[in-house]
Amino acid sequence: MKKSLASGLLALLLAAAPAFAYVVKLKDGSLIFAKTKYTVKGDKAIITLENGTVTQMKLDLIDVDGSEQYNKENFGNVVAIDTPDGRKPTPAPDMPQPARLQDYMKNKKPRMALPSQADKAAGGGTGPSFQDVDPNLQSAFAKVFDGAGISQYKLTNFRGKTGLLVTTNTEEAVFNALNAAARALSDPQSRGLAITIHIILTTSGGEAAGTLEMSPEQARQLVNGQVSAADYFVKNVAL
Repeated sequence: MKKSLASGLLALLLAAAPAFAYVVKLKDGSLIFAKTKYTVKGDKAIITLENGTVTQMKLDLIDVDGSEQYNKENFGNVVAIDTPDGRKPTPAPDMPQPARLQDYMKNKKPRMALPSQADKAAGGGTGPSFQDVDPNLQSAFAKVFDGAGISQYKLTNFRGKTGLLVTTNTEEAVFNALNAAARALSDPQSRGLAITIHIILTTSGGEAAGTLEMSPEQARQLVNGQVSAADYFVKNVAL
């Protein structure tokens, strides 16, 4: 009775087992799990995979003796084949996120100087320390900044030092202003003016967003893509 029961259970297990009837071993050591032993047509081996897909490969890629030996030694073993349908994608490793300007400001807590009284008065200053901005420079900045959609900016010339006051409320606006300033300094109309501009970035609420000095060489590097606006800001912002 026990023998009959054991035989019945064995029959059920064999019937329920996946039909991995043959394993094809290749000469490079890899294994292909098939439903049945491959058939040979000319120099090709026709293989029916466990999912029913029929494929073929050159017969000389198969280790014939190795395949026979493998199936003799591992007969009855059930090994799941790694098919495209069954393969689960490997989770991508967590990539470090690029640093944001807000994070830099939060971590470094820079003590950026607010515009001086002289700078604040630049909009209507008429004292002897203020001079007119070079018309070529003014024209170059107007062309570039208007083209970039930046309307809240002002160029000043205080005691021979050129200043640029720009309202920037977002990280994108900061980088946009820096790139625009670099393009304006590199514009043919202002290229003959070897000047360094003092850039003051503020929010519309009057809060400081950064002060920087931009030389013609730095402007050239920004325009040529040798340095990004983010890297330039972090390396040159006044703390």
